[in-house]
Amino acid sequence: MRLSEFSFRVLQRIATGCSISVAVLLAGCGDTPRPVVTPVAVTGPAPQPQSYAVVTTSTGASAGGLANVFDASGDTLLTQATLGINPLALTLSTTAGSATTANSDGTVNSFTPSTTLQTKNIQSSTLLQPASPVNLLSTASNLFITEPNVPAVAVLTNNSSGVFQLTQQLPVPASPINLAGNANAARVYSITQDNGANKVAFGDCETPTGVTTPGQVQSIEISTITISRTLPVGICPVYGVGSTDNNRVFILNRGSGTVTVINSQYNTLDTTANRQNLDPATGTLLLPPPSGTPVAGFNAGPVFADYYAPSSQLVTANYDSNTITIINTSLDQFGNDSPLFGQAVTVPVGNGPATLSILRDGSRVYVANQKDSTVSVVSLTNYQVLATIPVVGHPISMASTFSTPFGQIYVLSSDQPYMSVIRTDTNQVSASIQLDGTGVDVHTSAQSVAANSATTGTVANAINVSHASGAGAPCGFGARCYQATPLKSTSKGGK
Repeated sequence: MRLSEFSFRVLQRIATGCSISVAVLLAGCGDTPRPVVTPVAVTGPAPQPQSYAVVTTSTGASAGGLANVFDASGDTLLTQATLGINPLALTLSTTAGSATTANSDGTVNSFTPSTTLQTKNIQSSTLLQPASPVNLLSTASNLFITEPNVPAVAVLTNNSSGVFQLTQQLPVPASPINLAGNANAARVYSITQDNGANKVAFGDCETPTGVTTPGQVQSIEISTITISRTLPVGICPVYGVGSTDNNRVFILNRGSGTVTVINSQYNTLDTTANRQNLDPATGTLLLPPPSGTPVAGFNAGPVFADYYAPSSQLVTANYDSNTITIINTSLDQFGNDSPLFGQAVTVPVGNGPATLSILRDGSRVYVANQKDSTVSVVSLTNYQVLATIPVVGHPISMASTFSTPFGQIYVLSSDQPYMSVIRTDTNQVSASIQLDGTGVDVHTSAQSVAANSATTGTVANAINVSHASGAGAPCGFGARCYQATPLKSTSKGGK
């Protein structure tokens, strides 16, 4: 039987059951059940959590500051609220659920960054007057604030209504400048530029070459809110950062050109022998000069650092030598320094690197050079400068995102009412966002990870310690740089 004859007979049988028409094709033949295909609803990918860039600005020494919440992916100002007088510093919790500022009028503001933030949502509390807060660090249960004029570390507790209340003040040596540690650590460290000898007044480290007395850190136990130990550090310590596993804390000594390493597991200095650049007698890492630069006379002058957990890298911004140093801080499975611990590469960048931010995929570090108003892009693979990008004003604070869908760098200047936004795929400034007031501090919230990223899971904001300048942390107390009239030292009774 040929195929055409078979087809003809099939058509005949169909014709006897029903008429061949368009209606048959749509409805079937008579009451004969027809199979029905139910479409399967396709579930799309989960929406990415919105990432924010939280920016604080100052509108004048005697005026209320502003909290600005930007959409990190769209550079759009979502909302704005009024803070206390002249905010000095900002900290953002690791999960970005809470932001806190310390203000020059002795008040503390806390708020939740969101698209619905209003001034009425800003919670406010007051420190003991006259208060002169500088930097702050938040943990799961407490807020710690350095107060050079007391000198002390103020301890605040978050009550049921979300308002921080002052519970105690821990006396510390003169010139407390900053705090170091993580929100989930067993202890945090207060950093003072004096060691109890009362020889270093607050403001003296603006000229670190004139200071000879080393500083100190005080370990504050979170469970009891008591100082359990004091440890010596270098001259003019200005900043500290903890490793995310809470095994190490790194204190940056601008005057000594070193980094003090604390074994925070045991609350002691890291005295491991036979590690490159690590002095076991003092627990300090000496930051080496760039290749070709003599060791004699070189002082790095570190003022800021960022830590990248997946590769155990600490990167320091060295203000006085126009360099950054990339340091291997890896540990073994028992929490001891690995054989590679302390290996370091120092790379020349622009003039006066004051702050930096490591992309959370670990590929590059962006360095804000305060004196020449540029940003250097350095590869963390081959340690080469990939680009130098001009920005508006003299940078004081920086934050980054890497998955929005392309990375962005936010650069704040304290002498211009603009925030420069750099795209990391082009290494060019994509926007100069006009602000109400001059910049104080910027932080970014948690980011969702791109599908093609080597980093897994959600990446929290990198820096949850505030970054107020002054007393050796460039350049001028209260994040006010290059002003005509120098500020008075708080050790002399004022600002």
